[in-house]
Amino acid sequence: MMSASMPTLRAHALARFNELGVPTTKHEEWKYTSLRKLVDELDSVLDSVLVDELDDVLDSVLVDELVSELDSVNVSKDSLKTSSQTSLKTSSQTVTLFNGTYRPDLSTLIDVEGLTICELNDELVASDEKVGAAFTTAAPIDAHAFVALNTALATSGVVITVAKNATIPTPLTITCVNDAQTENVLTTPRVLVIAEEGASVQVIESHHAQGEHTAVEVGVTEIIAHANSNVTYVKLLVDVGNTHHIGFTGGHIYRDAVIRAHTFCIDGTFTRNDLELKLMEPGASAYLDGVSVLNEEQFADNHTVVDHLVPHCHSEELYKGVYDGKSTGVFNGKIFVRPQAQKTTAYQSNHSLLLSDRASVNAKPQLEIFADDVKCSHGATMGQLDEEAVFYLQARGIGRDEARALMTYAFAAEVIERLPFDDLRTYLEERVANKLGAQP
Repeated sequence: MMSASMPTLRAHALARFNELGVPTTKHEEWKYTSLRKLVDELDSVLDSVLVDELDDVLDSVLVDELVSELDSVNVSKDSLKTSSQTSLKTSSQTVTLFNGTYRPDLSTLIDVEGLTICELNDELVASDEKVGAAFTTAAPIDAHAFVALNTALATSGVVITVAKNATIPTPLTITCVNDAQTENVLTTPRVLVIAEEGASVQVIESHHAQGEHTAVEVGVTEIIAHANSNVTYVKLLVDVGNTHHIGFTGGHIYRDAVIRAHTFCIDGTFTRNDLELKLMEPGASAYLDGVSVLNEEQFADNHTVVDHLVPHCHSEELYKGVYDGKSTGVFNGKIFVRPQAQKTTAYQSNHSLLLSDRASVNAKPQLEIFADDVKCSHGATMGQLDEEAVFYLQARGIGRDEARALMTYAFAAEVIERLPFDDLRTYLEERVANKLGAQP
């Protein structure tokens, strides 16, 4: 709950970021994920934040300067020419965050009963009781350095509220565009989704890049799923180019509510996704799945936490990864079952496919169970393609390369097929197939 004023909260967040510092491989949660190259590439940007004297930063109105710089960018809808915006057509509702700033002039919004979309800014957090109560609850600044950084710098995000018992018939797309056409940039998109009691909404958060320079995107999304609500959340990293993406998604799930979270890492130089879901009241359910398809020297780290706080809750998790070239994958999945969370059912699986001797993956599934009447399991596998199966396809007239591509595609498609949207499913199938050299 946000009780302090926004300037005070921002000062605290910036101070906390400086206390925690940029994580290094000495931090257990970042053991396999080095940020050294990222910091070196954007030292001029990050140095303006990583200072010793916080008063100097606040006195220089760093946040206002950053916002002013972003607002001064002259852009039109026609200039947003990412390939996804022409081929990914999942909804008529599109919210645009350009370099982290909400741009209603670049958004396509239609009045829908029960749906409210507005700018997430200091005034709204201070004046709207529901928004103020939700802000920073699912994304704690004290535990996560980059959540603290985002909270300190993000001044123009978006809040999506779905009214009690309202069902939004079509998905809502949030398009996060990072414009690095002229220089390296640091962006901090912020999203808050509030599903009231009995509400139902589907949100697609799609990230894109423009330009040849490097963008560091430090994003935070919070989802509050009140009793009996149903939230589907899809995160797409498909056309992100030279973006270094560090994202945190936090969700609170209340009585008999459901969050379904789907994460797709198909592009990007560097990706770190943190997904933390807390099951707050009995009957809450969480379903998580994701797939990474990487090549060359791409890197993706998926960290998940599912925290069962109360009895009679359920969670299921499936993450897969395909790694070619010199790419690297990391998966760390934690399930906590607290002492009072009896009658919990929780399942987690992670499977990785290495297509190259130079590719690597580090997987660490974890279960921490403090209750005795539960049903829980977890596991991880990693390996290469089954050569006997490849030979079987070759014996039926399919070339070796095509056979390997088809088998790899089938491995990744299991996660894609879980999506409830036909258009998005087809789009991702085509993108993955093209990257693998297969036909969907």
